Amino acid sequence: MRIERFDPSADESRLRACYQMVAEAEAVDDPNVPQTSFRRFRGWWIHGMAGVPQQTWLATSDSGKPVGCYVLELPELENRTNAFCYLLVALASRRQGVGTALVAHAAEQAELAGRALLMSGARVDTPGAAFAAAIGARPGMRDARRILDVGPALHARLGGLRADAAAHAVGYSLRRWSGPVAEELTEQVCALLTAMEDAPREEALEPERWDLARLRAAEARGIAQGSRWYQVAAMHEESGEMAALTQVDVDPEVNGWAFQDITAVTRPHRGHRLGLHVKIAMLDWLAEAEPQVRHIVTFNAVLNEHMVAVNADLGHRISDYFETLELDVAAARKLGAPR
Repeated sequence: MRIERFDPSADESRLRACYQMVAEAEAVDDPNVPQTSFRRFRGWWIHGMAGVPQQTWLATSDSGKPVGCYVLELPELENRTNAFCYLLVALASRRQGVGTALVAHAAEQAELAGRALLMSGARVDTPGAAFAAAIGARPGMRDARRILDVGPALHARLGGLRADAAAHAVGYSLRRWSGPVAEELTEQVCALLTAMEDAPREEALEPERWDLARLRAAEARGIAQGSRWYQVAAMHEESGEMAALTQVDVDPEVNGWAFQDITAVTRPHRGHRLGLHVKIAMLDWLAEAEPQVRHIVTFNAVLNEHMVAVNADLGHRISDYFETLELDVAAARKLGAPR
């Protein structure tokens, strides 16, 4: 087996080989949501996560057949002792040692970059989770993926929820926009994104600090993916501060679905039901702008009781649980040692 690094922005054939493996595996590994579109996948593999440096690798058999691949993220602004690995073994090549070899290879690259901890994640009760347990990865925090079914039943409930949220949000007005953030709002949006720092997280994870460069890098990825994205903010009328923000994006190649990005409320403005307020305003907007949307996907840490409560009020249902995984780089390197 050969494991080779490639540039996804310049090597379309290898990028498509990786996508084909991922798309075929999703039907088995993650069947409860639509298949990832190639354009969304391409944007991720080329642009990464908000400008975080990353490597992309493809594994092929001796005959040249693709058997696996991975992305290795190597943050530079925070989490500089961690590496984040997103790994996939082709369905036809599983249980043949490919995954173990890829983990060892990723750990080698992480070690060369000065990292001590390899992190990843898997859907609970799947082959990926079983593989992680078999190689000694430690399970961590759980996230729940929730799906909101959009339709007449939801909109019939929104009237009462809207009135309750508005009654608590006296003194706040709503502002909305689509696409990139206007220059005059960038500082406040970065503050809202940074406000996620007190959300539940692994002990080994440092929170992200957002600035203009990171914001524009995230937007560049969205543009490359062809996403249509929408943002609704709650503005504190007396101070002019942005107090809450919710973001949703729509992939035009995935009919009927939308994807929740963040919903955040700054600490000084919590307790006014602003999370619910902006999410209801978003649902009203999507009903106008994206009437084909029938499902909205979101993730919440199981321990994030406040946002879980908001989503429960709206009627989200849990589709799956996901678990963070950790493996010391030194231990992962030994997986590739001769036996």
